[in-house]
Amino acid sequence: MATDGGRSRRGRAYIIGGTILAVAAFLAAAGVASFPYLFQSQSGTNVVVARNEITARTKIQAGDLTLRVINPAPPESFTNISAVAGKGARVDIPAGAAVTANLIATSSDLLSSTDITYLPIPSGYVAVTIPTNEQLGVGGYVQVGDRIAVLASINTSAFGANPGQVAVRTVFKDLYVVRVGPATSEASGPTVTSSLTVIVTACDSEFIDWLLTNAQLKYELESFHDYSTTPTTPDSQCPKLTSAAGVGPKQVDARWHFSAS
Repeated sequence: MATDGGRSRRGRAYIIGGTILAVAAFLAAAGVASFPYLFQSQSGTNVVVARNEITARTKIQAGDLTLRVINPAPPESFTNISAVAGKGARVDIPAGAAVTANLIATSSDLLSSTDITYLPIPSGYVAVTIPTNEQLGVGGYVQVGDRIAVLASINTSAFGANPGQVAVRTVFKDLYVVRVGPATSEASGPTVTSSLTVIVTACDSEFIDWLLTNAQLKYELESFHDYSTTPTTPDSQCPKLTSAAGVGPKQVDARWHFSAS
């Protein structure tokens, strides 16, 4: 009986030892098989990804981007943030997604010949394009982000004065310039162009249209020390696009008193 007991104990030891060896062999095989994947997770290419969500048709800032190791690197990805910053987003780009060439426009202003990034127009305001040239537009020195004042020269006969005389008034101050020239223009410095696009209320846009038709306009480039902050909320005097109620000589003269000259 003692002999049978010894054999039984040795049998169990063999079974336990065999099991341990089998488990060890399995773990070793699994480790060898997963080694390439473990290695890959520690290597790859630093590519540009969105640090935060980037909204479609907005200008991409350097702060919106970061670098992240991705393996394999997506096709048409970028390895340098400066290659993406300043471009326009064609679609919404989620945070953490790789920014690839098909997701962005090559210009911050142009997504295609007919697909243009949204202009920075605050709620309650509109963008208006006014004509310019070298003499009217301060020799081409007006650039995006500048503020301009508008001078209007008009004969007071337009308001019923007889005889009429020429009167000049500063009709607008601190107009925010959001574009210089047409959408296809990509000039990087001062240039003589044919138009300026400015931000105004819907009510002021009617006054500008009347003055463009009936007066001669010239622009003054303001000192950057005098710039006011860009509006972020609607103007209390004209809070909605529907606030515009129409403009004629009476409204223009009441506002700027041309006939009082």
